[in-house]
Amino acid sequence: MAAFEEMEEFFERLRKRLLREAERLLAEAAMQADWTPDGGLRPLYTVYEYPDRYIILVDMAAADTSTLNVTATEDKLILEARLEQELRLSDIYGNVVGREVSLRYYRHEIPLPEDADPRNIKVNVKPNKIVEIVVPRRRSQ
Repeated sequence: MAAFEEMEEFFERLRKRLLREAERLLAEAAMQADWTPDGGLRPLYTVYEYPDRYIILVDMAAADTSTLNVTATEDKLILEARLEQELRLSDIYGNVVGREVSLRYYRHEIPLPEDADPRNIKVNVKPNKIVEIVVPRRRSQ
């Protein structure tokens, strides 16, 4: 019976260690924040795939869309825009432990699929500040 109890204790310690590690990894992932210490904010986006194109919808809430810049390279889109006004994390979350962070701009690099044709993108800003980017697919030869 002692061997069984030792095994049970071993697995209980292992379970607790795995839970602690999972919590650490989740906390670390949360720290991979969607903002940078210098005031950059990463917008949310969704990619829709169609037979002849990709449509990327980017939520640029509070952005000054007149400053929107979309740059396409062979393998990614780079989006940048200033925010209409500076946002402080303490304004959103209340008291912030540690350093105050002020958000001033959006910036994000969105990877493109291999068959995307970045030379012919079309960008359209909707009234609700959703940016629609249409990226055609290269035709197979």
